[in-house]
Amino acid sequence: MSERSPHFGGFRAASLAPETPYPRVLIVGHNFDLLTGGGITLNNLFREWPREQLAVADFHPCEIDPAPCGRQYLLGSNEKRWVWPIGLAAPRGQPSVPDLEFSVPLVSKTKNAVLETSAVGIRSVAIRAGRAGVSWLGGVDVLRSLACSESLLQWVRDVRPDLIYTLLGDLGMTRLVTQLSDCLALPIAPHIMDDWPSVIYDRGLLGPHLRAETDRLFRKLVARAPATLAISQRMADVYHARYGREWEVFHNPVDISKWASVRRQDWSRQGAFKLIYAGRVGRGIEASLVDMCLAVGALKRRGLDLQLDIFTPCESAAETLQLATLEGVKVHDAIDDKDMPRTLAAADLLVLPYDFFGKAAEFACLSYPTKAPAYMATGVPTLVYAPRGHALTMDAREKGWACVVDSPGADGLVTAIRKLANDAVLREELAKRAVATCESLYDARVVRERFRAALARVSESDGPPGPNRFVM
Repeated sequence: MSERSPHFGGFRAASLAPETPYPRVLIVGHNFDLLTGGGITLNNLFREWPREQLAVADFHPCEIDPAPCGRQYLLGSNEKRWVWPIGLAAPRGQPSVPDLEFSVPLVSKTKNAVLETSAVGIRSVAIRAGRAGVSWLGGVDVLRSLACSESLLQWVRDVRPDLIYTLLGDLGMTRLVTQLSDCLALPIAPHIMDDWPSVIYDRGLLGPHLRAETDRLFRKLVARAPATLAISQRMADVYHARYGREWEVFHNPVDISKWASVRRQDWSRQGAFKLIYAGRVGRGIEASLVDMCLAVGALKRRGLDLQLDIFTPCESAAETLQLATLEGVKVHDAIDDKDMPRTLAAADLLVLPYDFFGKAAEFACLSYPTKAPAYMATGVPTLVYAPRGHALTMDAREKGWACVVDSPGADGLVTAIRKLANDAVLREELAKRAVATCESLYDARVVRERFRAALARVSESDGPPGPNRFVM
């Protein structure tokens, strides 16, 4: 057999050729899209990666055309394991599909998933009763988990990756990734984007058991991973204390030239003071976004000419919250990726709200929004409204790239927005510091090379003890 197979980058796994510095990466548990923070971050981190060196195994198909990856496995019923006797009656659901063809779906499965978690709907009594029973037990993971199927193992053997890169996210995905690593002796590079290990399975009869098992398995995975990656410096610091490893920070980078061509250069007001929020509406954001809308309405009633435009894929959630009925607020569909730089640069102020209370707030407190570097690159000042201990708040205050309101309530927002609307010098200072921060920390050319080098080091490390990997 030749050195290279006709399939996905079929090189021998022993070493990387000098002219091919990109390892073959299997991404497990998240696919490429332009809607979710994880999907956008993957797209930007792997953008210059040769597509024949990337494969994905996830429950959602790739939603970018052309696809950044060479092959994809659609996880489904083959990888789901139900407890007995639930498995006898449980619907099979989405079938597993090795080498799913690349075609962007007419209806985004990723968008549907976002809407399902954020919108409120009327469901039948039977469904609500069933869900209440599952919730009482501790969630669906009490009844179902994920495991490697023979079809997935065969597909991964044919792919011949050098490492597994994963965002994880729950107990089932942690088990699946661990099994893949064990069966094929593959090293793992976990990249954690939210503090899900500290808030998952916090209720229900069997919740404590699931949480303890998650902590045990996650710690085991982290201990053996050649590299551990975090989304923010705050997360890296907390996780170092919690898990005893050094965490390298990789966040969503931006192509500086793409944003510089339309960057705002004039900070004088032209007509109404225009605020923009671009992103999802849902858990962890909605209460603070409502505060922002209330502050805009209060200022408008006091005579300030301003408007808040909300661009979101979750329009139904915005309708449920009746945001568009609030004075001075308009709700629009999500901005197309190609129009993002110009649309954001047309604002006078960009807003980044995060909730102060609840489990969703705890989940996100160590995270760092995907949109933050893009906001910085626009030349438009940013208003951060989030808890004092949030990674975003701490970073913005430390580096001075945004105006920060870190106490809950619309009153603080009213004061901050009025000051920003009436002080062009302050807006210019914030915008220039943000651009400088973006160019020094989030330049895609620099971040992608650092990311490539980190995964190359992982690929050269030994995987866990197991069978010889892909011997020809």
